[in-house]
Amino acid sequence: MTLSLRDVKRSLTEQTIVEKALALFKERGFAQVSVRQIAKASMVSEKTVFNYFPYKELIVVAGMQPSLTAFMDEIQRQIDAIADPTEVLRNFGLNLAEICTAEPEAAGILMVELLTLDPVRQSLALRYVPDFYGPIRTAMTLARAQGRLRGEVSVEYATDFFLSSVLNVIRTHLAAGHIERVRPMLAVMLEIFLHGAFASVAGD
Repeated sequence: MTLSLRDVKRSLTEQTIVEKALALFKERGFAQVSVRQIAKASMVSEKTVFNYFPYKELIVVAGMQPSLTAFMDEIQRQIDAIADPTEVLRNFGLNLAEICTAEPEAAGILMVELLTLDPVRQSLALRYVPDFYGPIRTAMTLARAQGRLRGEVSVEYATDFFLSSVLNVIRTHLAAGHIERVRPMLAVMLEIFLHGAFASVAGD
């Protein structure tokens, strides 16, 4: 698909805003950077910034897109190779934790946007976040086909519960400033989930 000149210009403007904003956030902190400063650094008007990003948090979400996409590409590769679904789930949780603890301020904002009850904000955030649900649902479906997922647990319920649990553990500990607890607490949550939802995880 060939992009029009207008589409190319729009993409470059969006990329410039994200890059300049992230540099300012890193230098000064998210709360200390204004849209006016972002506009000036990007050499566009404040109106242009707002046209692309209605609020600053969305810029942060957009900035995390490359690392999240690479992360989900690896999870999808494991699924395509028909890896053990319990290992896929562990890798999803623990590798996401690694991304989030490397950029705690950005990750905290990301978690708030993904878990918001505002459907408009969530929809805007999901424009920049790769699909988590589809691949995890596929892993749960594979577990069901292998007889691993307990019969009384539906694939949809297991997927929803797993994802909400992972995201909430990360959000809770980042919000409390306990970055060092994210990975160990997530590891505990993952084992509790696997023990409850899977018929046999002993020795995994």
